[in-house]
Amino acid sequence: MQLRVPVRGGPGGSAAAPTVPPQAPMLAWYTNRAGYLMAIGRPAAQVGLYHPVHSMWMGDEEADRSMTKLGWQLYEHQVEWDYFDEQSLSSVATIADGGFKNLSGQVYKAIVVPASTVITRIGLERFQAFVKAGGKVIFVGKTPTMVVDKTFRDAAKDAAPDLSFATLIEPSGDITPRVLAALPKPDVKLDAGSHG
Repeated sequence: MQLRVPVRGGPGGSAAAPTVPPQAPMLAWYTNRAGYLMAIGRPAAQVGLYHPVHSMWMGDEEADRSMTKLGWQLYEHQVEWDYFDEQSLSSVATIADGGFKNLSGQVYKAIVVPASTVITRIGLERFQAFVKAGGKVIFVGKTPTMVVDKTFRDAAKDAAPDLSFATLIEPSGDITPRVLAALPKPDVKLDAGSHG
């Protein structure tokens, strides 16, 4: 981690020795400690929030808004999550231990898919295999209406994908009690959330 602290020059831009703000040593200590703790910890998020990049490429602004909103709502409900992108879905993550396992060995037991227009054929097939292996796929908001193979030009625009494999389809577009009940139980949950 790199920390930059603003340094003020002498009065009127003179060549006097710069002054370091008094909080700089505390910020440097905190950053160093946080970096160390993150380096020795183990990734624990069991929920992936799918990043609908193909929908965004199609100009679907709702996909971006939905992803951002769902991320905040998951945090508000104390659900730890990571972004889960198309590359992870289609090739990098392996299906193991009842979920998608990333290169760090972290296993996602559930993937939340925000409002989307597009899903890739390989992504659809991988989601189906993930569910068969014990994972959960939860669509929140509008569901894809287009399946893309290798290019958008060859996309099946008039045939909505079969999502019958999904654990849950929540049309409201929000993280509801039904969605929370379908997600894996967290390792830690505080008795009161922070709603600031």
